[in-house]
Amino acid sequence: MKLVISIVYYDSGLPTLRETLVSIVRSLDYAAEELQDLKAKVVVVDNGGILNQVKHLASQVFENGVHEWMVLGTGGNIGYGAAHNLVILNEQSDYHLVINPDVEVLEDAFLKAIKYMHHNPNIGLLSPYSEDPEGYKQYLCKRYPAVLDLFLRGFAPRFVKRYFAERLQEYEMRYDLKGRTLSKEVMASGCFMFVRHNVLVNVKGFSPDFFVYFEDFDLSIRIGKRSTIAYVPDVRIVHGGGNASKKGIKHILMFAKSAFVFYHKHGWRWA
Repeated sequence: MKLVISIVYYDSGLPTLRETLVSIVRSLDYAAEELQDLKAKVVVVDNGGILNQVKHLASQVFENGVHEWMVLGTGGNIGYGAAHNLVILNEQSDYHLVINPDVEVLEDAFLKAIKYMHHNPNIGLLSPYSEDPEGYKQYLCKRYPAVLDLFLRGFAPRFVKRYFAERLQEYEMRYDLKGRTLSKEVMASGCFMFVRHNVLVNVKGFSPDFFVYFEDFDLSIRIGKRSTIAYVPDVRIVHGGGNASKKGIKHILMFAKSAFVFYHKHGWRWA
């Protein structure tokens, strides 16, 4: 049994990347104690132009470990999905994990994810339970977004969000995701996508239509047409990711461009 893990590093900070890698090694070691046939490979793709620094960091983390690892350099930012595809489309495995460099996995996360996928062969993609670093629950799974939902979440003032609170909670599936939930219509977050590799290969990985933002929603839709997506709260992570609207005008423009591509491809829903 083989698990390949791809991490695309851009600008999350090397200390944050170190924490992610350390948590991955810890969870792999824990899983290997029970799954003795488990083989793992961790591939860090440097999308930020600091290849030597990323290599040095990875060599320190994996120095005394038994897990295979590799660092690839793209020579520049080629996009989130394209960078992951360098691994997805060139590595053979049973399962593939797409994970952000600002995510920490709990020690038993991989063991529980692998066991769940093994016992549920109809599942193509697993999405975890997530908290932010302060311990507040995050709602990674979403419904198909209306344009109004995206505007409210990203740009509306607080009093407006309070007025639309019920709508936003519905979009975030807050009342649906209380236990294991299976669906073909869940929009999963790209910060942690535990996927059956043959499903990923069948849909040809991430779409080249997206540079950044919405590539995970697009992938979720394409995977959902071939298999089932599962929210499994027993698999737990801590995610430190932020909102595009808080990252400046450049990210807002990239978000808007990707949103246009997404809706043009899958259908507009305004409200």
